[in-house]
Formats: sequence, structure tokens, C-alpha cells
Amino acid sequence: MAQIGIIGTGSMGGMLVRSFVGSGAVRPDAIVASNRTAAKRRALAAETGIRCGRDNREVAGGADVVFLCVRPSEVRGVLCELRDELSPEKVLVSIAAGVLLEDLQAWTEARVVRVIPALTSEVLKGASLVAFGERATEEDRETVLALLNAIGRAVEVEERDIEALTLLTSCGPAFVAALMEEMAAAAVRQGGVRPDLAKLLVKETLMGTAGLIEESDFGRLIARVATPGGVTEKGVAVIRERGPGMFDGMMRAALGKKE
Repeated sequence: MAQIGIIGTGSMGGMLVRSFVGSGAVRPDAIVASNRTAAKRRALAAETGIRCGRDNREVAGGADVVFLCVRPSEVRGVLCELRDELSPEKVLVSIAAGVLLEDLQAWTEARVVRVIPALTSEVLKGASLVAFGERATEEDRETVLALLNAIGRAVEVEERDIEALTLLTSCGPAFVAALMEEMAAAAVRQGGVRPDLAKLLVKETLMGTAGLIEESDFGRLIARVATPGGVTEKGVAVIRERGPGMFDGMMRAALGKKE
């Protein structure tokens, strides 16, 4: 089994550790992790059974596949620190948004991969976006995709599409949660429903819909619920009319595009 290094065990790095171990994709003793805060890395090790590295160099030196889970602004500095540890025989997986493959390949001799994970991998669901650098081998591809498919679905994409696709995957849970929150609030305003009850029912509906959509598609699911002339069909018609403008605006804002 490949030895996995995790540099940075914050929100996403910690999530990857828990998901790899919880899914059974990686044995705890095959993972070594580092964090600038000793108490945090020790707490994660106690929780999951993984090993603690004293520092980033120890983690990189002892791993076959290194997941770099630091802030984008810190990536270059960490890679400079690890230049002699990240040899051409190693695989570097960066989860830093906005740090391109060409930059990673210039800053390290390792074979590089970009991954944009989603928080939904915490429950072994959702999609991770993956783009491979020029030096990555077919074996690297199989290894990385197998790891990510164990905690959700790995989707290989063109790097140029990552920014837009991230809105559907990594950002998606927040967008969906915001929409469902507004749906519950509308029931309170228009129907006089208690806020706690509205939120409970919306959560249950969301979880049930997720299960149904796995075996169907959007159009078929809508057709099963929205009987002709019924209240659901009327509500769907309003979404069809007003939704495109709202979602286009949301995408433009998130992508930093002007109206």
C-alpha cells in the first residue's frame, strides 16, 4: 500500500484523513500528517490512529503520495522548503484553489496532480475534481482516482474548467444549503409555518431527494411529483421562469464577472 502524507490538517486536510480512514481506503498506519500546531496533529492522530510527522519534511520524505492542504498563498513557500524531499519518484497532490499545474511543476520535481475536493466527502459522497500534470503516469492516475473514488466520485476534468466546475462541487453544498434555507423561510412567511418545523421538513426532503436522484434524473423526478395542473407544477413553473436569472447572477458573482 502506498504511504500517504498529508501536509496541513485544517478543514479539508483533516476531512481527507478522516474520510480515507473511515472508508477503509487507507490503513491508519499508512498515513502520516503534519500541522503547524502540534496539539492539532496529535488530536487528529488520537482520533483516527494515523501517525504524526514532526514537520513537513518528515511527512514528505516518508510518503509516496503527498497531499498538500495548505492555503494557496503558502504553496510555493512549502514546496521550496520541500524541494529536496519531493523527488521525481513522488506524487504531489495539491488541493489549493487557483494554483495551476504549470506553477506546481515549476516549483517541484514531483509528479503533480490538482484536486478540488468537496466537504461532502466527509460522508463519502459528492465529487472531487481532478487534473493531472504532464509528468503524471498512468499508475499515478489509477492511484489518485482510486483514493478519491473511495470517498465519493473522482471526476477527471480539464484544468481550464476547474474554476467554473468548483461552483457545482466544492461551493455547491453552501449554495444548496442557502437555497433550502430560503425555501424554509418562505414557508414561514407565506404559510405561517413554525421556523423549526420548516427547517426540519426541508432537511428531510433534501436528504430524501438526494436518495431518489441517484436512481433517476432531474426531469423524471419532477415529472413523478408534479401532476398536471397541481400545486407542484405551479411552483416548478415559477422556478423555471425566475431561476435562470438568479443562478446566472450567482455564477457571475462567484466567478467575479461583471453584469
